[in-house]
Amino acid sequence: MLIIWRGLVTYLDNTLRGGHSVNIRKFGAFTYDVETELPKISTRRINLDADIDCQRAERKHVHHLKPRFVVDPALQALAIRYHGKEQVVNPKSQRSIYQKGFRMIYANPVPIAAACQMGKDVVEDVLRTIFLAIQDLLKYDNNITLQFGFCQITFIDKNMKVTFAPYLT
Repeated sequence: MLIIWRGLVTYLDNTLRGGHSVNIRKFGAFTYDVETELPKISTRRINLDADIDCQRAERKHVHHLKPRFVVDPALQALAIRYHGKEQVVNPKSQRSIYQKGFRMIYANPVPIAAACQMGKDVVEDVLRTIFLAIQDLLKYDNNITLQFGFCQITFIDKNMKVTFAPYLT
């Protein structure tokens, strides 16, 4: 189980570093929220000495990706003191967890199984068991700290706190 957990963490880390979001069934989604700075207004004075492309680049929209964790509804029902506020603001037309966030994909057990040199069915069963165990531990009021390497998720007294590594922000 530890080998498969380490394979999952490595898979999630590589996927997030690649700029994709990952949804894990019955757990939640690691995603990005896109924050955009407003464009800067051009000055009335035109600097003829500077390159026009550089001046346009200074006034462009600047996008920042902020990492977020969107909790699955089954897990959010167990963490009753979690504020429940939406971490990602999305349009009204988006209804599923797959549509939330930036470039979302489902967690694929095949690359994890290849990295662990195990069968795909074994990896699926172990991951399902791990996330069911997390739900059971929360159901019986246990405190949990999950170390993912790129983030830490802590459940204390039915409250959830997520801390991301600085390199993702």
